[in-house]
Amino acid sequence: MAALQLAALLALLLALWRLVWRPRAVGRSFVRQGIRGPPYTFLAGSLPEAKRLLIAGRRGVPPLDAGCHDIMPILLPQFHRWVADYGKTFLFWIGPIPAIFSIDLQLIEQVLTDRTGLYQKDFMIPVLKSLFGNGVILINGDDWKRHRKVVLPAFNYEKIKSMSAVTAEVTRQMIQQWGEQIHQSNSDKKAAEIDMIHAFNDLTAKINGRVAFGTTHRDVEEVIVLMREMQKIATAAMLDAPILWYLPTRRNLHVRRLNKQLRSKIMSIMQARLAADGAKYGRRDTGGCGDDLLGLLLEAWTPHRQVRGGDTLTTDEVIDECKTFFAAGQETTATLLVWAMFLLAVHPQWQDKVREEVLREFPGGESDDVVPNADVLAKLKLVRTFQLSMSFFLYFRTNVFGIINAHIVSIKLIKVYKI
Repeated sequence: MAALQLAALLALLLALWRLVWRPRAVGRSFVRQGIRGPPYTFLAGSLPEAKRLLIAGRRGVPPLDAGCHDIMPILLPQFHRWVADYGKTFLFWIGPIPAIFSIDLQLIEQVLTDRTGLYQKDFMIPVLKSLFGNGVILINGDDWKRHRKVVLPAFNYEKIKSMSAVTAEVTRQMIQQWGEQIHQSNSDKKAAEIDMIHAFNDLTAKINGRVAFGTTHRDVEEVIVLMREMQKIATAAMLDAPILWYLPTRRNLHVRRLNKQLRSKIMSIMQARLAADGAKYGRRDTGGCGDDLLGLLLEAWTPHRQVRGGDTLTTDEVIDECKTFFAAGQETTATLLVWAMFLLAVHPQWQDKVREEVLREFPGGESDDVVPNADVLAKLKLVRTFQLSMSFFLYFRTNVFGIINAHIVSIKLIKVYKI
């Protein structure tokens, strides 16, 4: 009985230290260095204030004018307000977990160019971890080196150049569909309306499915549908009290079911590739699974490498890499294309300039026998500089959102202690 009481007392003291004393100590340490931020709330951190600002920032807000590029007050009103109140770099709290947010370009450069491993990528709410997987862009240290060695050959320059034919074919099909839709609308004497988000999501899904996984659009679409459903849940869960992320709530149980279905679908894609290539567990020859991303992952898959040396991946690691590529490589590209089309739509003068450049550098026009290759695309300076680059600059503003978990280190003269 006494032992149980002692254990309960120790647990209470540990909880008080983690949930009360440590946040106050960390906050005071940063205040002494001139770094402030929204106040810490017991258990919930800064999330209640973030939720309040998010709701207030979107209530009764008129539609953004097409000529205005200031989307941050609408997209992320809580961070927009905190930057105004506390400066370019501030401390906020994800529950009891301290985090640094910054739009200071020098600080961002220092963190992104660091090679010491001090800035770890090791925090993500559970639903996002299920969505993105523990792939190469989210792991650290020796695991990162092992994964990178496996997947890097799928993205070398020659391999990317070879994707031009598939990309051109799928894009041409999309444009033909647009033309048919416009023709039908003209016949019905109605204006054609094309959903750019849907069109480009479909485009990038088809391209990724063929060049990275060698599979059909139907298989890829089934994976993407599951991931989009998880993404909606993750968006809703971001501002929940952190304790709810780990409890068996209805939402979390739904995420587990979706994740199980997602893993099952990816496994079926893997097994289909093995069956199609005639690959069997324990085969000793190399190159039997193909040289695309999925093929390289399967070649490193542990069941194939039990009697061979080299870098191997477990089943979970292969599935996570597939998740990471689906999540990070499909919708991000589609979103960039949508914003680029938006800029062209609101600035028709740039449409003329870009069209002129394309026709000048790519005289093949619409001939089915001519495919724009990487060498031609490299000459399209206006497309790259004034469209894609401006889309990034205007709508993909860089920030650092770092969990404080390093040893004593100076980030632009800000001391961060291991806690």
